[in-house]
Amino acid sequence: MDFDPLSLFTPAVATVEDEEQELLNIAEPSASIYRVDSGPEVESESESEEALDEPVHFLDLPLLQLSPPNEVLLLFLKLLAPEQVHNFSKESTATTAIEDPPLSSDIFTEKDVEALVPAALPWLCQYCPRFNSAEKLIRLPSLSGSLKSQPSYNSWLTKVISTPTASDDVLKQGSLRISENCGRTAQPEIIRKITIPDLEKFGKSYISLREPSLTSDNLGLKTWGSSLILSSRLVKSCTSGKSKYMIEPILELGSGTGLVGIVASLLGYETILTDLKEIVPNLQANIDLNEDGAAPKAQVEELDWTNPAPFVSKAPSRKNSYKTIILSDPIYSSQHPYWVVDMISVFLSVEPNARVLIQIPLRPKYEQERALLWRLLDKSGFVAQEEEIEDGFDDFGEMKFCFKQLKRKQRDEQDKGEQY
Repeated sequence: MDFDPLSLFTPAVATVEDEEQELLNIAEPSASIYRVDSGPEVESESESEEALDEPVHFLDLPLLQLSPPNEVLLLFLKLLAPEQVHNFSKESTATTAIEDPPLSSDIFTEKDVEALVPAALPWLCQYCPRFNSAEKLIRLPSLSGSLKSQPSYNSWLTKVISTPTASDDVLKQGSLRISENCGRTAQPEIIRKITIPDLEKFGKSYISLREPSLTSDNLGLKTWGSSLILSSRLVKSCTSGKSKYMIEPILELGSGTGLVGIVASLLGYETILTDLKEIVPNLQANIDLNEDGAAPKAQVEELDWTNPAPFVSKAPSRKNSYKTIILSDPIYSSQHPYWVVDMISVFLSVEPNARVLIQIPLRPKYEQERALLWRLLDKSGFVAQEEEIEDGFDDFGEMKFCFKQLKRKQRDEQDKGEQY
């Protein structure tokens, strides 16, 4: 085997601190080189659009060794705040189309930094050439996508909140940026903006959904992909004010953040949205958030699948009274199939046209639970009138989803089944 003398050489690894110190050494001797004048001779035909639109690197951020004032730190922290969550992703179908934010001073209003910009610019002109003008600052939110995937970004944020002179606002915003950059389960509360093709025909261009921090025992506080796909189906199938799938009265089981129930209400159908006691306050908040269109037709109530008696006691006639029952992503444990079928059997009307609409993600680890659900439904006398496998996604990636519309088997169908 040939000997390679370079194998004995181990180069020094450059660290974040080394890069920062190098820039610091450049900045300290003559800070005036960063000062920007209005004259054309300074910028030599001004900076090209390509230079202005380069992705932001963490070394473009204010160097903390230069002790940027709180106004500068707060300005950057607010501009680096994530845009409003729009559906689930920038990819895929029209249900997730997202327009790039416009490059205008409106971004300062949206980010609540109008007063911070003039206060921060003197320091930025002296020490931060990448963002030494309002025009450049406007571009920061749209150019920071790759920055947030760099480990050094979290390191910068950590140093920001460790700064002895950091104000309470800086500490709060810095902590939020760190949480937002640690994955969906660590993120703070968000407002998700849901757009669905043709929804505007029913008087609303989008739906706003409040999602508190996600915890493992409160999965109902999260909007899941099944609800968006089912909602899109309901909107698409509603023509001339009549739905292909829904008949009043409607009961939604496990409403979560309420997307499907709110959509059913917007389409003009009286709908009762139900969930566990700890989910109901946020569910009601989302009804209120969309009260301009959905509230008159939407009602929120607590319903525990293991103890439906309190729900029934409010109106004993509720048993076997709902002509449409809606469920979206209701299976999270081995017990859920039993509870789901129990609730359907208790509350679905016995009339021939009564139906169940169910949308379930085909998660790899839940094959047994899904198979159990279908067996229990069949055993309880339900048969699929329509079913479809669809592609979709949510915050956790791409997924296939199964939609089924089920009705009670007619007596002659049950008799035939019993013969075999």
